Amino acid sequence: MRKLIRFSMMIVLGVPLWTFGFNEGKGKDLPMQQTVSGTVIGTDGAPLSGVSVSVVGSQAATSTNEAGNYSISVQTGATLRFTMIGYASQDLVVSTAALNVTLEPSDQSLEEVVVVGYGTMRRSDLTGAVVTADIEAFREAPNTNILQSVKGTVPGLQIGQTNQAGAEPAIEIRGRNTINGNTSVLIVVDGIIYNGRMGDLNPADIESVNILKDASSKAIYGAQAANGVMLITTKSGKKGKPVISYSTNLASQTPTSDMRLRNAEEKKQIIRDIYYQNAYLAPDYTQPNPDWDFSNTELVPENVRGIEAGTDYDWWGALTNPGYITNHALTVGGGTEKTSYYLSGGFTKQKGFMMNDNYKRNTVRINLSTDISDWLTIGANTFGAFTDYSGIYPNMSAMKLTSPFATPWDENGEYIIYPTGATNIINPFIAAAADNKDLNTRINGTFYGIVKIPQIPGLEYRVNLGNDFLLANYYYSSPYDADLSGSVSKSNQQRYDMTFDNILSYDNRFGDHGISATFVAGYRKNQFESTLAEGTNVSNISLSYNSLEQAEIQRINSDAWKETFLYQMGRINYNFRNTYMLTATLRQDGFSGFSKNNKSALFPSVGASWVLSNESFVSIPKLDYLRLRGTYGVNGNMTTRYSSLARVTTDDNSKYVFGDGSGTAMGQSMGSLSNDNLSWEKTKGVNAGLDFSLFKNRVSGNIDYYNTETTDLLWNVIIPEITGFSVISSNVGRLKNQGVEVSLSTTPVRTEHVKWDVNLNFAKNTNKIMSLLGEDKNNDGREDDLIGSNLFIGKSIGTVYHYQIDGIWQLDDDVMTGYQPGTYRIVDQNNDGKITADNDRVFLGQTEPAYFFGIQSGLTYKNFTFRFFVNAIQGGKNGYLGENVPANVASTGNFANLNTFNYDLWSVSNPTGKYATGWTVPQINPKPYYSRSFVRVQDISLAYQFNSSLISKIGFKDLRLSVSGKNLLTFTKWDGWDPETGQGINSDAYPVMKSFNVGLELSL
Repeated sequence: MRKLIRFSMMIVLGVPLWTFGFNEGKGKDLPMQQTVSGTVIGTDGAPLSGVSVSVVGSQAATSTNEAGNYSISVQTGATLRFTMIGYASQDLVVSTAALNVTLEPSDQSLEEVVVVGYGTMRRSDLTGAVVTADIEAFREAPNTNILQSVKGTVPGLQIGQTNQAGAEPAIEIRGRNTINGNTSVLIVVDGIIYNGRMGDLNPADIESVNILKDASSKAIYGAQAANGVMLITTKSGKKGKPVISYSTNLASQTPTSDMRLRNAEEKKQIIRDIYYQNAYLAPDYTQPNPDWDFSNTELVPENVRGIEAGTDYDWWGALTNPGYITNHALTVGGGTEKTSYYLSGGFTKQKGFMMNDNYKRNTVRINLSTDISDWLTIGANTFGAFTDYSGIYPNMSAMKLTSPFATPWDENGEYIIYPTGATNIINPFIAAAADNKDLNTRINGTFYGIVKIPQIPGLEYRVNLGNDFLLANYYYSSPYDADLSGSVSKSNQQRYDMTFDNILSYDNRFGDHGISATFVAGYRKNQFESTLAEGTNVSNISLSYNSLEQAEIQRINSDAWKETFLYQMGRINYNFRNTYMLTATLRQDGFSGFSKNNKSALFPSVGASWVLSNESFVSIPKLDYLRLRGTYGVNGNMTTRYSSLARVTTDDNSKYVFGDGSGTAMGQSMGSLSNDNLSWEKTKGVNAGLDFSLFKNRVSGNIDYYNTETTDLLWNVIIPEITGFSVISSNVGRLKNQGVEVSLSTTPVRTEHVKWDVNLNFAKNTNKIMSLLGEDKNNDGREDDLIGSNLFIGKSIGTVYHYQIDGIWQLDDDVMTGYQPGTYRIVDQNNDGKITADNDRVFLGQTEPAYFFGIQSGLTYKNFTFRFFVNAIQGGKNGYLGENVPANVASTGNFANLNTFNYDLWSVSNPTGKYATGWTVPQINPKPYYSRSFVRVQDISLAYQFNSSLISKIGFKDLRLSVSGKNLLTFTKWDGWDPETGQGINSDAYPVMKSFNVGLELSL
């Protein structure tokens, strides 16, 4: 290991130094700049307009005009690349000032090589739904996570919002396939399953992101693939001289929504409204009562003194500031005839909107590959990520509830622990005063060897050894915890994942027949251990977490687990005349966490495609390509490692009593029942697809329909209490998912100086619970719903079953018994004069969206490129509903003493308010649901590419400047923080950020 580290350091340090030395030595003899011109024609001799002409290794580019002519300034010896949709690209070395080119027809997108798991395939050979995300379109955006770069660009792939520094967005592919099981998407990086944080990957190091969506494509990953698979490939060096690239951006961030707390005057009005019966004169309560003042209320003395002193403290302003993000990435890539290398270093710093919401990341990557001989290649893809989340940000609930009449410090500058007098609302500044470090180190390395079998053309053997090590250290100290006695803690976590894959592949062609096959045998082991030491009542808190022995009360906790996997997979692809394709896959998974009687699982799949446009009987004007696809497959969703086992506990309730009862001894007791027959969840699915291109490939797209059914859903089934337990983990029920996805790419304008492209995507997904426990206790001939768990046969997982609100009770209404003016008026569904859970709840809609759509467009004029992306989620007739429950503190005294957001609250002075009062408690207080539908300008950018003839004079190959924005505009009726997160005007939510960014990219 030490030798390997030394070797890696030599590579990291030596190659850049050698590179700089090389450039310095040649600095007086730079290649000459010249103008190259020519004409590009097709095989029929007709000129081709709109052909992209670019300099390889640079961003310099131009396009041919209507006559097929072009002109570009390049260095002697540079390579020009000629590309156009529908034609095979060509790379030509500049040797003369005149260079004419003939392009041959070819659907470039279909010749593209796509990573499909345990290998690659031509896109034209695919039978399943495999999509490559566009990660380059908005590379200027201030994204700290690669998931943010693909958000909204792939139909069926949903990426959540983030609202805290360094946070991980949620991922979902084609909806939910489980009710109570694992919902994680499987991530594979450079061929190895990756269980780490996506934020540990530097986006600048990512070459491609491919999504496996249908059951057949996912079947190669068997028991872990039911929720979809994301394949990430990192960059590698290219043959040629070393290229040094540097990119940086700086972004400012502010909340997308204008939320603010009530100031002193607004809070005073709320207090008057709370006590309106005394603060105003009857009967209409519109005239102030001159004999009333704030001392005649339930206000605590601290708030009364603040009112008398004219205090108006802005807690929100004091604890928040505009955030920022800065990214830096330095890369060196190149290679010789036998060896290629890619080295990178990255630094990211993010300061969140909240005080102490911090994130820092340093990354380093070394990707190497070398041909030892004609038949042997070895390589390594390695990276290290060092992240720092140190800092405790204020408690949002405390900050939003603290009264504007209170201040955080007394006259001596000391913290006021309970500014409002309420002991459950601690000064929010105190959390930020804690001494905290949250440090993580990840070391990841994949080492591989490839052996080509010379005796059998197309046959090769590959071995992968993947290693991922995580060390997480957390330290904490605060003198204000544990009733001000102080608390300290140290935590250490270690995780190591190891993967060993043996891959035998064959790819060859015999006349009209193409055959490829892949066979995999692999082993994985994951292990984890953690130790936590903490103490309270600390005698000398100044030593912080470095002296835990000074704590009067000490506690130590530890944990450890290990899990192993064994798997085999076979995949065969057959291609006849590039017109008929067949794919068959079979995978077997064994997992240590599976139950005793279900230690392994088998997952088959099959797929076929037919290129109709290759048939002589299909002749449609302007049609370039038409293909039908169909697949069927089975995927799994694994149980957790201990879900089938009987677990024991050693807590205080397990002590044995001896003799006269004065002595006890620690014992063990069972905490859960085992289920030796517990199985993994199984998802069977079909997918039908259509791929097409028209008008010389200026319009292309695909349509996919899918239908899946998940059985053996994991659920804790209630059992008789005589067993000593309440539930047992079991397999029950069926869940269906179906949907349609559409992707369309167009190029309406393509001339010498102007190119305009428009891409659209649409996705619709619905899920339906087909069966649950299979019980019919009321003998009505229909399976019982699980109303307490909000699960209903024939409805979606996210069904909203609740009370229907019909406005707010007013002062002059005949208010129903149990309710007061200012509370919600609930529809009495059965007109019996009372509101009950059994008779008056109805289906209001669902929390899942009806459909998603996105529009991405780019306009290039000479050196300028303007792009925008609009992302939208809509609810349709069933709504896309979310709870929006403002703070309700359950009493007049609490609401008077605590603060809230300045939302549209009902009161005697605002009888048309949208939300019920927060200080009265009716017999039933329903949750209001509102639509979360929105249309958002997610990304917008303007970039300028400098001419190579200009920047080559100062030694640059490439120079690009950009300005961009993220989440700048959102059109929605949703109140509160953000419709996409579903966080409303509740007190414990966090805002989503919008960003303004400037960026620079250059290469030498």
